[in-house]
Parts: sequence; C-alpha cells; structure tokens
Amino acid sequence: MRLPKALLITLLAGGVALTAFRPRPTDETLLQRIARQVGEYYLTARQEKAYLHLDRPVYATGETIWFSAYVVDASRHQLDSLSQVLHVDLLSPQRKVVARRTIRLQGGRASGDIDIADSLTAGTYVLRAYTNWMRNAGEDFIYSRRLSVWPASPLSPPDVPTSTPGGAGSNVRRVARPGQPDIQFFPEGGYLVEGLPAVVAVKATDVTGRSLAVKGQIMNAQNAVVVPAFSSRHAGMGRFAFVPGAGQRYHARIVLPDGTATDYPLPASQPSGYTLHVVESADDFIVEARYRGAAPGPVQLMTEVRGVVAYPGPRTLTADAPVSWRMPKKNYPSGIVHFTLFDGQGAPQCERLAFVLNGPSALRIAITSDQTNYGPHAPVQLNVRVTDAAGKPVATNFSLGVSDAGLTAIDPQAETIASNLLLTSDLVGYVENPGYYFREPSAATAQALDDLLLTQGWRRFVWKEVLAGQAPPMHFTPEHDISLVGQVVSANGNRPIPNSQLTFLQMRPGKVVATGTTDANGRFSFAGIPVTDTALITLQARRAQGGSNVLIKPDFGPDPTGGPLPLLPQLSAAPAGVASFIKRSRQAQAADLDLHPEKAIRNINLGNVSVTAKRETVPRDDPRRLYGATGGTVIDFANDPTAKSGMNILQMLQGRVAGLTISGSPPNMTAQIRNSGSPLFILDGMKVDIDAISTINSADVESVEVFKGNEAAIFGGSGGAIAIYTKRANPNYKGPLGASPGIATVKLPGFYPAREFYQPRYNALLTNPPADLRTSTLYWNPLVRTNANGQAELHFFTADGGGTFQAIAEGLSLDGQPAQGTSSNFAVNGK
Repeated sequence: MRLPKALLITLLAGGVALTAFRPRPTDETLLQRIARQVGEYYLTARQEKAYLHLDRPVYATGETIWFSAYVVDASRHQLDSLSQVLHVDLLSPQRKVVARRTIRLQGGRASGDIDIADSLTAGTYVLRAYTNWMRNAGEDFIYSRRLSVWPASPLSPPDVPTSTPGGAGSNVRRVARPGQPDIQFFPEGGYLVEGLPAVVAVKATDVTGRSLAVKGQIMNAQNAVVVPAFSSRHAGMGRFAFVPGAGQRYHARIVLPDGTATDYPLPASQPSGYTLHVVESADDFIVEARYRGAAPGPVQLMTEVRGVVAYPGPRTLTADAPVSWRMPKKNYPSGIVHFTLFDGQGAPQCERLAFVLNGPSALRIAITSDQTNYGPHAPVQLNVRVTDAAGKPVATNFSLGVSDAGLTAIDPQAETIASNLLLTSDLVGYVENPGYYFREPSAATAQALDDLLLTQGWRRFVWKEVLAGQAPPMHFTPEHDISLVGQVVSANGNRPIPNSQLTFLQMRPGKVVATGTTDANGRFSFAGIPVTDTALITLQARRAQGGSNVLIKPDFGPDPTGGPLPLLPQLSAAPAGVASFIKRSRQAQAADLDLHPEKAIRNINLGNVSVTAKRETVPRDDPRRLYGATGGTVIDFANDPTAKSGMNILQMLQGRVAGLTISGSPPNMTAQIRNSGSPLFILDGMKVDIDAISTINSADVESVEVFKGNEAAIFGGSGGAIAIYTKRANPNYKGPLGASPGIATVKLPGFYPAREFYQPRYNALLTNPPADLRTSTLYWNPLVRTNANGQAELHFFTADGGGTFQAIAEGLSLDGQPAQGTSSNFAVNGK
C-alpha cells in the first residue's frame, strides 16, 4: 500500500515471508528429520548478531564513546544486509536509557558516537545495540556490554574526593550491598539420576552478578560428607563429581569470601532417567550416555554449531553399561557445540554445551608504526596486514583505534569481536571478562571455558518448537528505513486489540497522514517515515467496533531489565591506571573549557533572578495549529489547578465558554456551539471525533481554543471548532512520557549523522596551530578495508600531549572470520 510521501505501512503479521517447511520424506530417518527441521528453522529465522568495536575500553564523564558497528548473520558471521537500521542505546547505572542513536547500516557496517554528558554520574553503564529483526530471537540475544565510566568532568564535582583516598560518592562502593549471594548448581546434561555418576558445575555471584570465589563440601540429608572439598576456579565457577544415592537429598555448605558458611540445596535426584557426559581430547569430543530404569532401547546423538549438524549412528542403551561416541572437532566450525541426546521416539532427553576452536580464534591483524618515538604534531604511519593461520593475506573490513596504552591494562579481559561472535552472542546471561577465554589459550582457560558452558544457558531455539515444525515467532520485521512500531492494547494494558484502526499524523518536518490496521496481536508498524531530524507524530486508535478506550504503546526498543549493576570500586581498589586516567581526562576537559567557555554556560547559577513575561499558551508558529489558525477563545489548562482533578476535556469546558453547550455525562457527551450543530474537533492538528476527545484526561492538556462562527470558517465547517493541544505533543515538552487513551504523541528521531573523529593535519607553514587536546584516544577510524593483499595504510598526526600509545584493530573477513590485532607501544613526547 503506497501512502503519501512514500510512507509505507507494513503490518507485522505479513511483513516477512516465512519459508514453508517441506513435507517429511517417507524414507527419512529420525536424525535426518531432526537435522532437516533444524536447518529449516535456521533458514526461516535468519537471525542476526551485532557487535560494537569501541575506540577504547574505559571512559569518563564528559567524554565521547566512538564505536564501529558490525551486523552479521548469526550462522556464518558474514556481514548482513537483511536489516539496514541499527539502534544503539546507552543505559545508566539505574538501567535508564540516557542516550539513543538510530544508525543507517550499509552492508552490515556503520559507525557512530555517544557523548557521556557531564551531568551524568559515574558508574557502571550498559551499551547495547540491536536491529528490530534481532528482537525476534529474544532480548537475551541483543548486543550488550558493560562500561566503567569514571568521574572526570570539571563541570561536575568529583564523585571520588581527591582529598580522601578511596572516598566515596553516590556511585562508588563503600560497603557491600545487602543481599544473599547467588549459588547455583548445574548437573551436566541437565539431571541428577540416582546411582549414575554425575558432574555438577557451580556458579557463585553477588547480587550484581559479579563473581565470588567460594569453596565448600557436599553433604547428604544426614549431614554426612559426600564430597570433602571443592572450590571455584575462574569467575566464581567450578565443578565436582559424585554418585547420588537412592532417596537422598543433598546440599552444599558454601564458605563465602568473608568466611561465613551457608547451606544451599542441590537439585533433587531422579530415580530414573538419562545422563550425558562429555570429555574433550585434543582432536575429539568423547560423549558418553547412561540410563537408569527400564530398558530404554536405542538412543541417538545430535550435535550442531550454528546450524551445522553432525550426528553418528544410534546406540542401544542398557541399564548396566554406558554407550559412547567419538566426535572429531574438525567436523565443526569454531564456536559452541550443542550436544543433544534423543531417545528412540525422537524426544530430547539431555543437553550439554562445549566449545570447539579449530585454529586461532581470530585472523591476525599485524599493525606496525613507522617509528617508535614521535614528537608533538608529528605524522604517524601505520601499516596494517591481515593474515590467516598459514600467513596468507585475507581481505578484511576492520576498525582501528589508537589510545593510551595504559587503558588496556584497566580492563585487560574486555570482550573482543572473536569472544563475542564465537561465544557470548550465543549464550544467555552476562559473561564476566569474556576476553579471558581467548587472549592466552592454555589448559586453565580451556577448563574455565568448559565450566562456563556447563553453567550458562543456550536458547537460540527450543526443541519443542523445532520438532513440531513450528515457524519461529516473527513479531518484528527487518527495518530498511525509519519506522514506528508498537501495540494497541486495552485500557488496562492487559489485552492486545486486533484490527484496531490507526490514524498516523506527522506534524513535522512535513505533514503526512496515513491509516492502518493492527494485526492479530494488536501490533502495528509504520515504515518509510520521512525524517531528517526529529519527526513529531500523533497516533489515534479506535477499536474495530468503534470507541477509543484503548492505549497506544509505541515501541522504543526493549525495556531495560536486569538486577542492579556493580558499583565502581573505591579508587584505592580500582585497577592500576584509573587515577592517572581520571586526572588526564579532567585536565584535558578543563583545558577545552578554557578554549570554549560557552560549553559551561548551562552551569551558570543566576541566583535569585526574577523573570516576568506574558505567557503564550500555544505559539502562533506551533506545528500543531491546523492551517495555522489562531484566535478564538483560549482556555489555559496548564495553569488551571482544576485541570488536575481527573475530569475529561468536555467536563472541564462545561459552563466556561459563552455559546458552548456541553450535555450528557461520560462517556456519552455532546457539544454544540451557538446551536449550530456539532463542532469540528482538532487534536494536535488532526481532525478527530468526539469519542477521541472524551477519553483524554484534562491533566494531559496544555490549552483549548474554541472557534465560533466565522472564526471557524478556515476549517470548512459550520458548527464551529474546538482545538485541543496536549502537553505531550508540544515540541518543547520536557515532562514524563505516558500513554493517553486512544492517542499517543511520539517524537521520532531520524538517522544519526555520525561525527568524524578530530584528525588535524599539520604542516611547516602552520606556525600557530590551535590547541590539540587529544589524550586518551589519539586516532579513530571506524570504517577501513584492506586491499586484496590484506593490507592497508593509515596516517594521522600526534597531539600536543605526550604518552605511550597502542593501536588496536578488530574486523571481519569477507567469509565471516573475526580478526583482531594490537600494535607494539610507541611513545609521543609532548610539548
């Protein structure tokens, strides 16, 4: 359906063509059928992943986050063109969205920046990125990364007083938060079965999800010791082994870091069932299945990595002996292997995750600077070469940042593009220090990675849905342009309203009117909205049977969820280099304010200045004025205390305007002006009926204008007109956003025009250059591509200040292999 000004509406129920599942071939074996269904699921779901490479791992208030975005298909990790819009949000320590960017993707790549406002407090922030299409996989699979933001802005008082080392403000740790530590136990394969050997993983975290080092022992119901001692290894995770006895319940006596001991119950044991055990060798996975109970018959093993399926022949289980399979690692692409044990009827019984890495985790990006020491304003040349494990060149898209070398030491185990694509993007839940598992491969890191996969969830598909041949849920469509999506629900918000009639009115930058209908789930999507900066949009919804007692819930992305974020440590306990980083950042920002004092104007305190002026309720040039009409009788709701009583608009107008007669009682009310028939109602510049007006609370209204007789001629009616201006539709409205019955006003930002990182060019003729205050990040190039020989050459100049710097690059090859590399440190001698 083509609408004015190329505005398109796509209802979510029909926005994506779903691949029909093929009928089952008659000669298909059980595992062939399951493998086919897995492949069809992946083909239909076409899931995406997003990753953000940042210019550095740590930030301070008043600074800018520079990022380069990669959006890939979730299976092959190749740069994806399904979605062309990426949303990037910065969440505060209270998990409130404090900055949002809508970015145009081109071939799966984009770049952008987010200022950390000096008015924000320091703390742990969350940076997240997602496409609309990614949300079909669930909010656990949108990109999310925690960032430490330290106090440095000179426009705000320091959160950590420099006079008291380790002193605390509102956002740093002084005492531990109250709350019971979370100790979880995960039997390998999913279950404890009486009489069968079991491996149980342990994960210990505090209330913020930060790992705890614990130790303990396992006891039965009679407090007899079953496992004398076990302890966590990396990141609060570990494991122990034992054989559950018949009819017994077990608990762990855990010793916490503060020395206190607390008992935690283990999952209950089952009298019968299956177990699955995986042992890893250099070249293979040895998978062992056991069963206790009546003779189960044949069992089958299915393994898959991002849709790549491998399965051996069936085995016959008895109650006396295990069966096993040897699965060569070379059969899989690098990533998480999903082992599933099926019984003879094709029902999944046990699951286990493991990790396979065939070769290095990432292509090597070699970065070489032309010198090891530079003066101020000196030219720097970086030569970049990307190669595979055999040293052959690989064409690659990458991004590169040059930053203070000491910042890497502050967060040495930060995530990388390899750790994200191969590991964390396919796991549910927060993974602490993901870079640890790949930076220095060893037996210890391999064991820690296996502990992680025993404790972390995997939910990219649910077997019940796949085996039933159900298409994956598709609530969200791929975005190719700016769109407005949402849902129409009942007034109490509990029930979606299908077939609701929607009217779309865009007030600026141009006026556009469109209509549409919600799908069976009450959802809607207006796509192709022409936006240059910010569009002011009003939506009106009515039930299919008439009436507007509904709520419109525009969708502004996933609601931030999760428990409290970790507090920043005291400076005395902060990682090495934090104090000097804060000092340098504050000095650089203070110097910038000296050069640009206008940046501090908003912080000037005017004291007891009295300002008086005549208030204009709705300016003459307000875009909500239909045909620009002014005049009439004005009723100022915003400054009328009685407007906060909860009455609707028509009740408020009763007896207040000469010639206007309001009759009836809610919800059946009528209006007449000078007995000339029903007036025309105009809501924020859009013609509506009286039902839409009668549901609006007077507290949500800024002002009302009543046009009588000839005053209303411009609107084309003979019964006069009543224009209502809501607070939320005011372009300058700063109050809380909320839903009004039957109507919603939305400020929809357009694509963010990414800024270019400041890269001056100096020459001998420039005798008095402006101050160059680049300190933490010296150079940032978010969109680079090597030639066919895997090479690129980059140039930039040093700044005024000195220090030791390091270049870090991340990227993707054309066939989806992650690539990363770090240069040797080089020195800059400042002025």
